[in-house]
Amino acid sequence: MLRLNQYGHRSLNILFGALLTLSGCVAHNEPVEKVDEYEFVSVGYATMSAQNGSTDDIKMLNAIKASKLEAYKELAEQVYGVMLTSESSVKDYQLQSGKLKTKVKGLVRGAKVLRTYHESDLYITELGLNMTTLPFLKDAAFADSDDVIKVQSQVYY
Repeated sequence: MLRLNQYGHRSLNILFGALLTLSGCVAHNEPVEKVDEYEFVSVGYATMSAQNGSTDDIKMLNAIKASKLEAYKELAEQVYGVMLTSESSVKDYQLQSGKLKTKVKGLVRGAKVLRTYHESDLYITELGLNMTTLPFLKDAAFADSDDVIKVQSQVYY
């Protein structure tokens, strides 16, 4: 038999017990590792409905791949920069046409997937890269010399 308190409600012990039981059922969407540990963090997005595929499952798998590649591209942009090529045409002091091309080229090693999830039609991948913990930098002969590029910690969104 349940006891009622002075206000006519059941004991708080039952409420706390229920909350403890239900708290194990809550889905947590937290990163695997802390974002603060990384010098570079990138986010890639891809829509599932825009992907090629005969079924929704195939479209989702393609969106997962596309969002991961987009996150890697953004990470390469942060580490190596973006090459811009611009062309404009002016006639009689009026802009006739304008073109802008971008190019990113680089090798990204040691990046870790921090989170991967979807929200409605978007699939999202978050990557992190810590240049100081890369294995090839630890063991390299130039690791303590001035030849290593020191990169300022930045987060781009």
